[in-house]
Amino acid sequence: MLRASVAPHLREPRHPFYQTGGVLLCLLPLTGFSCMYYGIRPLLLVLFGLLGAMFTELLCCMAAHRRPTLSDGTAAVTGALIGAMMSPLTPLWVPVIGAMFAIGVTKMPFGGIGRNIFNPAAAGMAFCAICFATRLFEYPDPSQSEGLPLWDTTGVITAVSPMQQLAGGGVPKLDLVTLLSGDFPGPIGSAGILILVASALFLFVRRSSSPYILVSYLVTCAVIAALFPRMDIGIGMSVQLELCTGLLLFCGVFLLSDPVTAPRFWLARIVYGVMAGILVMVLRHYGRFVCSEFFAVLLVNSFSAVLDRTCWSLLRRFRHWKEVVRV
Repeated sequence: MLRASVAPHLREPRHPFYQTGGVLLCLLPLTGFSCMYYGIRPLLLVLFGLLGAMFTELLCCMAAHRRPTLSDGTAAVTGALIGAMMSPLTPLWVPVIGAMFAIGVTKMPFGGIGRNIFNPAAAGMAFCAICFATRLFEYPDPSQSEGLPLWDTTGVITAVSPMQQLAGGGVPKLDLVTLLSGDFPGPIGSAGILILVASALFLFVRRSSSPYILVSYLVTCAVIAALFPRMDIGIGMSVQLELCTGLLLFCGVFLLSDPVTAPRFWLARIVYGVMAGILVMVLRHYGRFVCSEFFAVLLVNSFSAVLDRTCWSLLRRFRHWKEVVRV
């Protein structure tokens, strides 16, 4: 007897929290690394986003007269990801607004877990970027010894991020060691590059993320950065700056491989990653916002089902053609 269920469909009888719990576990050291530079404020931004998402999902379940679905952890992951993509200077209420939009508009109206078309965290960040751009892309100077104040950040010394320098025609003077150590202005989730790499490997081992998507995505971004550098800084430095700054790696690890919105077929996943890499680099060259990777995620989400059908059909035709040729 077949039993109907919603995505993500697992081959083993695992609870959905197996996947979401792994993502939350990866966000802990990433947030803690940012706290080393800015104090406890990055942790509060992540917690506020997490609580805002869980509260919104609870309200939506009550309004629909459904049993609360907080135990699957998807709302917590959505809110935590939104908080981790914020600037450490972002007001604490901004990730709450983004999480409420992500759950109340992008996820629950489609039926909840496994039914949303677009990644909720990416949608929440896109909403915040459009509505609160001046509060979202202002970064503190990590070289300051004191932690950030919890509430009033008006007197905090700010610095220009590497992405802002490239967009303005400047040349960031950062070596590879500085990029890997995270000692440069940027979002909370962009500081720990080595932690992001370790998180990707951890999610690969748990089969919570797809290497087909991430590898094709990063290779595409690296090739475009090498062929079309934004400044005359050399191929190697251009690739390093593009891959290690902004939210490029963060979105590749945590958003693109979302099992609900990503394709299921391996060939479709490769094409999906390539499309995401092209869109990210185009938005970086010509986009309005400093960090616009989440817009690229939303755009490729809309092609996920089409890529699955098209790539599966093409591969079947190719195999059929090979059999005909052999005969």
